[in-house]
Amino acid sequence: MAYTSLHRSVGAQPGRVTIGMLDQAVAIGLGEAEDLDWKLDADEVKDNREHAKDFAALANAQGGIIVTGVAENGTGGADTVVGVEDPRARALADRFRGIANSMVRPFIPAFTVYTVPLPSTPGRSVVVVQVPRSPESPHLVPWDKDSWRYPKRVGADTVWLGESEMEAAYRRRFAARRDAEVRLEELAARLAPHLAGEARRVWVVVTAVCSVPAPYDTAPVIDTRSADPGMTEIFRALAESEDASFLRHRLTQLAPRVGLRRAVFTESRPYTGQCDRAYIELHHDGSFAGALQATSALQHGPTLLPRLDFESTVRDLVTAAAVHAHRRGGDGMLQLRATALTEGGVMALANRGSQYDKQVDGSLVAHPEPALTEAPLQDLGASPTGRRTAANRLLLDLTHQFAVEDLLAP
Repeated sequence: MAYTSLHRSVGAQPGRVTIGMLDQAVAIGLGEAEDLDWKLDADEVKDNREHAKDFAALANAQGGIIVTGVAENGTGGADTVVGVEDPRARALADRFRGIANSMVRPFIPAFTVYTVPLPSTPGRSVVVVQVPRSPESPHLVPWDKDSWRYPKRVGADTVWLGESEMEAAYRRRFAARRDAEVRLEELAARLAPHLAGEARRVWVVVTAVCSVPAPYDTAPVIDTRSADPGMTEIFRALAESEDASFLRHRLTQLAPRVGLRRAVFTESRPYTGQCDRAYIELHHDGSFAGALQATSALQHGPTLLPRLDFESTVRDLVTAAAVHAHRRGGDGMLQLRATALTEGGVMALANRGSQYDKQVDGSLVAHPEPALTEAPLQDLGASPTGRRTAANRLLLDLTHQFAVEDLLAP
């Protein structure tokens, strides 16, 4: 979700560009910046390679937007929103998507193109290309014959960078992946002391971080007296799912407690200093940490993790993580980690029967190894199918450890 110098200059929250934002930009004569590029018309650029260069340059820097249909004044500031005719605007949007798909390597996650109609001039729209700061940088574009180059936005200009800069960019990419895994593990470790360690109970834990964090300066004030808007939106997404929701059953207190740069939600019956039903943290930067308890009715034998409960909790927590990160304005890839915890002994995955008596072969001491996956946040935020697919990838890896062949319930 974009948050650029245009948003900051007109006091807008992260999100898509609106005609109101553009009108305000014209009123103040907002100039181009490292994350903002005005173009009157795409015909200014005849060569598709130039478009690819612009897209990759933003992805290799801080991300940003390119707005086609804005005339500039003599000093490079926005002067008039003129747009282009709607049929051509749609054609340009398709063209830009095709260029990004075919001419930028690797593909830019969450690359988005959309049109903004002009109410004052029916039949005309501006075209907005939204490019996130990419965790997959460096992105290369073809230039000369058999030659690929690495562009980067520096100020309001695009420059070519050399071998040493590319080497540094690759190091940053690999370091970012390692840092994300460490951050995911830290979120889970900090959450664990809040979970009641009751015998014969299993906690399913999911943590998530955005490769492009949400800006802290857009974080809303936490109101402990009423239901949190972010959690309300999560519950709305869960209600639209065809699956039964464990989170909606486990968590009924939607008024948050204030944490350090996060809103905290807990549920216990009764509360003894640790929660015994649900614990959720919604961090201001779009990060997420959540745990739900999956229960077993058996009093003897191994601690059982009911299969359908396991699937439901992972899917609910992935949905909560994705909706929160998208709502807060994170971007790029959402990286997810899931595991199950119990108070020692043996944990076994079980089919769900009246007495939980259909134990699936395979068990582990203590808990399974964590599973990791990632997906473009824009896809997860907008698509229940995308969220389910990401959750199923986590479940696939987790349940493999129980030597289960029939992995997911229909």
